Amino acid sequence: MLTMGEALATNALRYRDKTALVFDEDRLTYGQLNDRVNQAANLLLALGISKGDHVAILLPNSLEYAELYFACARMGAVAVPINLRLAPQEMAYVLGHSDSRLLVGYGPLLQAAFAAGLKPSGALQKVLTVEPGPEGIPLYAALRDQQPKTDPHIEVGEEDPWVLVYTSGTTGKPKGAMRSQRSNLMIALLLATDLGITPEDTGLAILPMFHVNSLWLVSLSLALGATIALYHHKVFHPVHVVEEINRHRATYSMFVPTLLTFLADASEKGLVDPEQLRVIITSSAPLQTTLRDRILNGFPRAVLADIYGATELGAVTAIKHRAGGVIGSIGMPSLAQDVRIFGEDGNEVLQGEVGELHCAGPTLMTAYYKDPEATAHAFRGPYLGVGDLAYRDQDGYLFLVDRKTDMIITSGENVYPTEVEGVLTRHPAVAMAAVVGLHDARRGEEVVAVVSPREGQEVDAAALQELCNESLADYKRPRRIFIWPELPIGATGKVLRREVRERLAAGEG
Repeated sequence: MLTMGEALATNALRYRDKTALVFDEDRLTYGQLNDRVNQAANLLLALGISKGDHVAILLPNSLEYAELYFACARMGAVAVPINLRLAPQEMAYVLGHSDSRLLVGYGPLLQAAFAAGLKPSGALQKVLTVEPGPEGIPLYAALRDQQPKTDPHIEVGEEDPWVLVYTSGTTGKPKGAMRSQRSNLMIALLLATDLGITPEDTGLAILPMFHVNSLWLVSLSLALGATIALYHHKVFHPVHVVEEINRHRATYSMFVPTLLTFLADASEKGLVDPEQLRVIITSSAPLQTTLRDRILNGFPRAVLADIYGATELGAVTAIKHRAGGVIGSIGMPSLAQDVRIFGEDGNEVLQGEVGELHCAGPTLMTAYYKDPEATAHAFRGPYLGVGDLAYRDQDGYLFLVDRKTDMIITSGENVYPTEVEGVLTRHPAVAMAAVVGLHDARRGEEVVAVVSPREGQEVDAAALQELCNESLADYKRPRRIFIWPELPIGATGKVLRREVRERLAAGEG
């Protein structure tokens, strides 16, 4: 059976005394982790949680987070990770919409959320806390440790649901992507095959575990029998990332390009061993030439792989970068993935034409939870799309043009923010860029850019405008360029274009 619970149980037999999980000073071997997962699964059953019920998790990275994911897999419950940065009203929406029956939360977060008005209601009847929290809420670990370490022996199938992940969304309420046990295990196996990760490797999960990037990395590691360390600081800081890479002698990790910039800086300052990292994975935004070459030069031993995927899709394509190689591409379909690009008429577009990227394969979500209309809109037969626009060149490489929802239309012309951002970040003084469309009575929308400088650098807006004049058609050039000390970054390390747009519209230029 291709289930996450069985994958862990198998590795508990093969690698019982090998370190599986590391969090700060705490370590669990595969045998210890498997015992903890059984105890957690038995606790869920003792609390009245049955196979198919939903369990919400509101925790920072921790050993408990990982064991709860796998406890749900072991006894057939569905884990519902909740973004820690949500406001109480947003948390209440996810809890209510997901029909979660149990919430396991971090004490201080629960305290703040309850004080702001979050209360158990609807299907949610039970709350447990990790670390002391609101008065009267039982401690998770104390209850878990009372449970037996034996497998609960619940029959779980590979097509049974395992996680319900809510997308951040660009408009309206977030949607919940239901993912099966098999789809998540296949993501792990396909990534390991593409990247060459083995049980001898040690990984570092940097991003929060409510995000699919870290979920996939942890799943990959524990399915293979590798060791995975979890970023343990409550607040993200680039210095801590470098410290954790060095501390755990990590050989692989997953980054977004903004984090890769910090990694390149650390390499150039001699703060990290250039021979240590063997696999560097990047995703979530296109990698530009300058940053690619800085990483390749700084880590000559490493495979630098760009992965395209989405919460709903899993990992779909990959490209292994090399100096002088193709840039801006998301590569080619990974093993067993069938990628098609469809036009508005539902037919496949010709080579070089832009259309909406769809994928059929073993890593797709099952459906949007309680939203048959959105599910039907996303699927074209077996092919699933999430609104990403792309084209395929003559050599078969796929290029992601932009999110359909972020596209700017100015004077009837389509402008894709990623293309303009790619030009701006070629300037050596620019660390990050965000390009958005603002309302314009004459053009419909005007193209506006905001950039932040690299440490110790000054940015000349006139020089950026000249760079755009040289590289972009006139309708794509930003009509205004603002320089901010820093850009708003989400929990996944991506620039929040929506927040940039809102701040600009409010006059915060």
